[in-house]
Amino acid sequence: MTAMTPPAAPIPGAGLPAATVYATWRRILREAPLAEAMFDPAIDDQTLGRRFGLDDDGVATVRAYAATPKPTRMFILNYRFRMTGSVQNALETAAPLTMRALKAKGLDLRELAEGFLEADHWQDDGPFVVGYCARILDHLAGDPATEAPAGLRDLIALDRATAGLLMRLADAPPQPAVPAGHVGLTGRAVAVTTAHDLAPWLRNSAALGREDLPARPAAYLVAMPDLAAAPKLSALPPRGALMLAALEEGPLSPAALTRRLGGAGPQDAALLGKLAERGAVVGA
Repeated sequence: MTAMTPPAAPIPGAGLPAATVYATWRRILREAPLAEAMFDPAIDDQTLGRRFGLDDDGVATVRAYAATPKPTRMFILNYRFRMTGSVQNALETAAPLTMRALKAKGLDLRELAEGFLEADHWQDDGPFVVGYCARILDHLAGDPATEAPAGLRDLIALDRATAGLLMRLADAPPQPAVPAGHVGLTGRAVAVTTAHDLAPWLRNSAALGREDLPARPAAYLVAMPDLAAAPKLSALPPRGALMLAALEEGPLSPAALTRRLGGAGPQDAALLGKLAERGAVVGA
């Protein structure tokens, strides 16, 4: 029996539309005010229906489960506990830097998880952890709790870019071959530009999320040259980020890339070689 399975009632949905029973049970699990009101003896059927937009069958369903308060409360508690745990598990798995920073800041992770779940309508992605984590990170990026320390939202953006890369690689067809004499993207890397320099946190995990970072723009490369291995993170020179941006529209010859960048840089050849070593470009 899963947390989404309604507990047995004296007359489990007898005479009621199955779709109504299921939909109402989902609402009971996900809407704390409804879960509280169903056990309040001062709230009559008319008030319950009006307050929560329930028709007669919906009210009857609520009353059927309220008639077995102990198992119903247990299922509600277990479901919400499992779902808040799934948020933390997704962050641990697909956004470990962000998770460590949130812990270091001393935030209430269960409260953060519940805030996300309410905004996300308690959707359950099952085993699809990376996509789930991407939505969590999108939510955290706008949560007032992540405004400080300076740099935390840049760290979230870095983890979000990594999640986006993983999702694209899972869905994308193989990259077309790059023409001879050209340089092109592999599709296995993403450049991330930040408003704060994340290096102090990345070099020293003990400082992660505990102190403000300098307001100094920086760039990073997240690459997956080996799809069976974990993503690799490295610092990216600003010109490297410009090169990758210039190649977004398609492969270029070295001469065309130089023109796109507005002129040659003294280390362009070496930089392209480094990008190739990291799996970001091919043909360099």
